[in-house]
Amino acid sequence: MDDKQAIVRMIRDTFDGFAEGNAKAMQKMDHPDSTIWDVFQPDLVVGQDGRADFRKHDIEQSKKRGKLTLNVDEPVVDVWENTALARYYLRFSYTPPNPTSGHVRITAVFRRVDGRWLRMHHHEGIVPTGVPPITEAPPK
Repeated sequence: MDDKQAIVRMIRDTFDGFAEGNAKAMQKMDHPDSTIWDVFQPDLVVGQDGRADFRKHDIEQSKKRGKLTLNVDEPVVDVWENTALARYYLRFSYTPPNPTSGHVRITAVFRRVDGRWLRMHHHEGIVPTGVPPITEAPPK
């Protein structure tokens, strides 16, 4: 498996882990110093303790919803020696009793450490639906 394929596999494995409620599967790819900007979390998640606490609460909220469907589009991955960048879209949907859904764009930064790819940063954001309408003229 080449570097790009390995990173794509890691991305898919982490979302499979989330869908299964398996925080350990999600943490396998994280560098000890990695950070996360999550779509539901306003603050930057930092460090092993921060990620463990965040994932615990994230999995708990997920379990309170209905059935989860996740679709990860094929990531665009670039590799430069020991650094890699992945960009991709994720669509999620929960059924009742607490439904929600969204279309998220994600950027992830990876670093090869001792021959193994580890995620340094994971950044999520809701896909914009367009430019908000302009209803007033600017002040003169």
